[in-house]
Amino acid sequence: MKKFFDKLSWQIIFAAYLAIFFLRNLLAPNVADDYSYKFIWDGAGIGNLLDSLDSERLQRVESFSDILYSQWQHYFTWGGRTVAHIFVQFFAWHDKIFFDLATVFVFAALVLMLFKVGTGLPLREMNKSYLLFILAGIYFCAPSLMITTIWMTGAINYLWMSTLVILFLLPFALAYRKKNFSPSSWFLVPCSFLTGWSSEPGAAVTIFITFLALIHFYREKNLQPWMKFSFVLLLIGFAFLMFAPGNIHRMEMIKVGEAPLEYIFRANFYEGFFPVLKGEAILFVPIIFYFVKVRTSSKVSWFIGTFTVAAILSLLVMMCSPIFPERAGFPSTIFLMVASLAALKEILPSVKNFCHRHIKFTALVTMIFSAVWLTSLAGCFYVEYSFNRQIDERFKIIAAHKQDDLIVVPPIKLPPWSEKYLGSRTWDNFALLAGADLKPFYFNNRNLTFCRYHGLKKIICKE
Repeated sequence: MKKFFDKLSWQIIFAAYLAIFFLRNLLAPNVADDYSYKFIWDGAGIGNLLDSLDSERLQRVESFSDILYSQWQHYFTWGGRTVAHIFVQFFAWHDKIFFDLATVFVFAALVLMLFKVGTGLPLREMNKSYLLFILAGIYFCAPSLMITTIWMTGAINYLWMSTLVILFLLPFALAYRKKNFSPSSWFLVPCSFLTGWSSEPGAAVTIFITFLALIHFYREKNLQPWMKFSFVLLLIGFAFLMFAPGNIHRMEMIKVGEAPLEYIFRANFYEGFFPVLKGEAILFVPIIFYFVKVRTSSKVSWFIGTFTVAAILSLLVMMCSPIFPERAGFPSTIFLMVASLAALKEILPSVKNFCHRHIKFTALVTMIFSAVWLTSLAGCFYVEYSFNRQIDERFKIIAAHKQDDLIVVPPIKLPPWSEKYLGSRTWDNFALLAGADLKPFYFNNRNLTFCRYHGLKKIICKE
């Protein structure tokens, strides 16, 4: 087994994992917000995501100009994540296979850029240790993995926007390690502005990291014009994100923030902050080992410390939000991954020495971990294939009763063991309740947009 693994290159392992990622995307149908964003945003009404919306008002997106008009309405009546939702509406407009292919490239880009930002090494020095560390870190530590990396609307809001953040930080990380590094000017303008306009916790903490970087480069007498220019554009993009009139309008409509502050703080801690931090705990191990045993240089220590603080700060930013869904902690995991990779690079010689001295123990741990990971992936495949088949069966029922005044379909059922052993790495009951399945009442926005898109009168699922 060991000889077989040794013969595999990191490129082959990466390609195999990307193939698995692609197949998981293929099995995931459009659900929940995916249907809402197939229509032009109803700014004159109550939008596309509230119950009892007037579905007769909704018009399908049929052109890119429809998307621009829709996002104009969205910006003023719902929220400022315009960059993410332009992508969402573009892929909701087209066949989902285009998203399935595109998101594989985005995921691959995130993995490779995490390696470069975290280690500062060229891609030719990538190896299986780094690759498996990144892949395992995302798989086991990222919150609400199904929602943040597979489900279309969620993946674009979290996986895609976090990739944009890492792309923006890449030249700063390279300049930190290599003096007089300068990126191409064509890259700076769109990347800086769009990063600021990406997602609230990711963009806010990126501003923090970039500000510290500017102070460092100023002290080193290496503050280049592109750095200042990028920071200004980042701030402008963030202003567009945060000061969208729709942010206020949405909170007024759904009455968010009316609960006592003590209740909001407690709910955010137990529903968001603590679960995300607990899930990320293993990523702190290389960081702690580095600071306790290695500490190669103050420059490396500052880099690791900055991204570790950024990961925690990302969660603290969300603590100030009226709600903190677990999925909003995804940028925190990405920032912590950078810090953990930087620490891993420094401790890797010590880790390799330990493994050589304890070959049998290392082999046993590796086999157990591999078995757990592969079993978990197989379990995800089983749940997602079952979910996909149940959706297909639902469409057969719909086709047979399309002219009925009310269509009743069975609810999606998950294996009784999946939530216990797989959690939110695949479909779970929370995802179903949050909109991955239809509701037992027809006036729910998920049911209404589903009916409008498929030309039905009313549809509900059984209790």
